[in-house]
Amino acid sequence: MRAEEQARRAEAEMVLRELWRVYDQLVAAGRTSACQPGCCACCSGRVLLTTLEGRLLAAHLRGAGQEALLQAAALAPSGPGPASGFNALARMCLAGQESADDPAADGQTDARSRTCPLLVEGLCAVYEVRPLACRCMASKERCQAGGAATQDPWWVTVDTAFLQIAEQVDAGGGLGWLPRVLAGLEEGETAGLLVCENLPGLPAPPQHQERLSRLLMQVFSRPLNGQPLGLWIKRLRV
Repeated sequence: MRAEEQARRAEAEMVLRELWRVYDQLVAAGRTSACQPGCCACCSGRVLLTTLEGRLLAAHLRGAGQEALLQAAALAPSGPGPASGFNALARMCLAGQESADDPAADGQTDARSRTCPLLVEGLCAVYEVRPLACRCMASKERCQAGGAATQDPWWVTVDTAFLQIAEQVDAGGGLGWLPRVLAGLEEGETAGLLVCENLPGLPAPPQHQERLSRLLMQVFSRPLNGQPLGLWIKRLRV
């Protein structure tokens, strides 16, 4: 790997970890959730993540001596890949175009892909480095197997914005369902994944726009190694 690419990847990892911290702090301060350890009805293998998140996840498993679990997860079924990423959908939304694909939708897939391959006795084996899409998955009420989460519309807006930003952090990298990302990283071949796009803007429902703008101003002005987080994110555009 070239020194320039290695430096960019280290920078992106630093920014992503900070984005996780900011998001987790926001959730702890203001989100109502019924989720508890062992509650895994929403944990699916069809979680959309970036290759940057996949590398952190894989490194965590290797460091914990769980290479076999990593390999099993890479071989897990995931069904057809999504047609669009979060920023592609935002770009189409801002242009007034329609999309037939939702990257968060589970759809009609192999039943095995509806259970996350990284669950061990109902608990997440990579909880500390779980992707942002997993951090966003929360319900105001206890979920039942096969049931849908009950989500607050405001937090859906916040989640979508953070998912877009996380994709921007890995701009030029890959994006796909968890097993496919892990398989691509294991094989050194990510050609079958979507490409992470630059942030085109942050569309939000009219009733949430002003509130989201205030929140993101605080997020982007947060200091990270002597510079605002927003500046680090901007530097990662391609």
